[in-house]
Amino acid sequence: MRDLLVVTDLDGSLLDESSYDIAPARDALLRLAALGVPLVLASSKTRAEMDALSAHLPGGPPLALLVENGGAVVRRTAFGDLEETPLGTSHAELVEALRDIEREAGARVRGFSAIPVAELACLTGLPLEDARRGRSREYDEPFLLEEGDLGRIAAAAARRGLRLHRGGRFFHLTGASDKGRALRVLLGLLAAEGRHFRTVGLGDAPNDLSFLEVVDEAILVPRPDGRVHEGLAEALPAARHAPRPGPRGWNAAVLEALDRRGREPAAWGSSPS
Repeated sequence: MRDLLVVTDLDGSLLDESSYDIAPARDALLRLAALGVPLVLASSKTRAEMDALSAHLPGGPPLALLVENGGAVVRRTAFGDLEETPLGTSHAELVEALRDIEREAGARVRGFSAIPVAELACLTGLPLEDARRGRSREYDEPFLLEEGDLGRIAAAAARRGLRLHRGGRFFHLTGASDKGRALRVLLGLLAAEGRHFRTVGLGDAPNDLSFLEVVDEAILVPRPDGRVHEGLAEALPAARHAPRPGPRGWNAAVLEALDRRGREPAAWGSSPS
C-alpha cells in the first residue's frame, strides 16, 4: 500500500491570504510530522520565499517545493541534499514576452519586475525583505492588469507558447509549465527511488487546478468570503471542501483526512471514490 503525501498551495490555503499567518494550521502540520507524512508546497512564490517559510515550518521542512507555478521542482533526495529540476521558461524571456503581449493585445499591465520593492510591499502587505524575495523571479512574471481584455492577453500568450494563470492577487505569465506538471515530475522522481504515495491536495485558486487534478483526493479551501471558487468547484465536483477559509479550514481538513485514513486503512491503497 502507498504512503500518504500532502500537497498544498500557500496563500489562501496554508497561509492566511491577508496576514500570511500559518499559526492556525500548526496542529495539522505537527500531526503530519508525527505520522511521518511528507508535505509538498506548491505555490507561485519564489524559491527564496519558500525557503524562508520552510526554515520555520512547524513540524520541520517539506519534502519538496513546486516553485513559481511549477517553474521548477526543488526536492530533498534520499541522500538528504537538495536537487532542483527546472521546468519553466526563464524570467528574462517572460518579461520581454509580456511587453510584446501588452502591445499586441492593446492592454496595459504592470509586471513585478517594474514595480519598486516598497510599492510591492504595500500592494501585498509583505514586509520589505519578503517583498524583495518575491521579486527574485526565475520562471514566472506576475502582473497587474490595469487596462485591456484578459482574453486577448491570454490568446497572445498562447501564440508564444506561454500560459496565463490567475492567482489570488495577480495574474502570472509562465512557460509551458504548471503545478500539475511539476507534481507529476516530482512523483516520477520519487517513484524512481521506489517511493510511491497516495496524494491529498489542497488549494483555493484557479492556478491550483492543474495539481488538484493530479492528486488522488482534492480538497478545496474556501476563499475569504467563505465560498469555494466557482471555477474550481465546477471543474472538481467530487472534491471535498474545507469547512473554513485559509489555514483554519486547512487545519481542519487535513486533520479530518488523517482521521479518515486512520479509520479506513484499506483506502490508503485504493483509488478515491
